[in-house]
Amino acid sequence: MAPPLQAILEAELARGNWIAEVGDWPPHCRLLVVLAQPFHAIYPLAKGMEFREIGDPHYWKAEYTLAGECLACRFQAP
Repeated sequence: MAPPLQAILEAELARGNWIAEVGDWPPHCRLLVVLAQPFHAIYPLAKGMEFREIGDPHYWKAEYTLAGECLACRFQAP
């Protein structure tokens, strides 16, 4: 995972969030990591990184993307 996304992932895991799924989501993400809970913080964006509120229960609540990789979060843990 790209270092800026890895840093967010590690921060979320340290706050008690956990990885719900890992895969891909062509053509948007060659690597997709989905966290079980919403992001616990708003993280600064590295160069080229985007943050989007998706808000679609069929997909996920929000995501950070960079260089074809995506770190997303669900609305709440199942």
